[in-house]
Amino acid sequence: MPVTDAKLLSEIKRGSLKSFERLLSRYEKLIYHIAYRYFNNPQDAQDITQESVIKIYRGLPGVALKEGGVLKGWICAVTVNTCVDGLRKRRAEADILPEEARPEVCAAPSAEEEACARERADEIITAVASLPDDYRSVIILRDMQGLSYKQLAEAAGVGVNTVKSRLSRARAALISKLT
Repeated sequence: MPVTDAKLLSEIKRGSLKSFERLLSRYEKLIYHIAYRYFNNPQDAQDITQESVIKIYRGLPGVALKEGGVLKGWICAVTVNTCVDGLRKRRAEADILPEEARPEVCAAPSAEEEACARERADEIITAVASLPDDYRSVIILRDMQGLSYKQLAEAAGVGVNTVKSRLSRARAALISKLT
């Protein structure tokens, strides 16, 4: 029977590094994927992942979790906040959004199709990056990472209806930027 997040949290609060390692192995890929969606660069994503893990480790003693509860929403919130802080820091330093490394688009049958696909991917990345932080977060966590409305609400500290409203507005803003 798998160990629950609540059980791991309890053990972590008692000082078990092994339990933290188990928790980390459960969520490390998710943390990295969220960071990669924000920065579109493997090195930056790895740096933010490490920064997020440190913040998660330091913040776990203050987390209250009901028996059977999961830490996924809280971990996503910490990661998103770390990403937003990183973007703000980068904007302050460079006064531009990060655009240096774009993800590779799957090879298309022809060079023309490949160029069109890469151009569209760049447009989408730029459009998502230009959304306000609240909108970008819900788009990334819901549409790219597959979190539920409830998990998004827990991560953002708002109600489910607020999450649905933000997501609707974020999608509308994204569509208007892409058309």
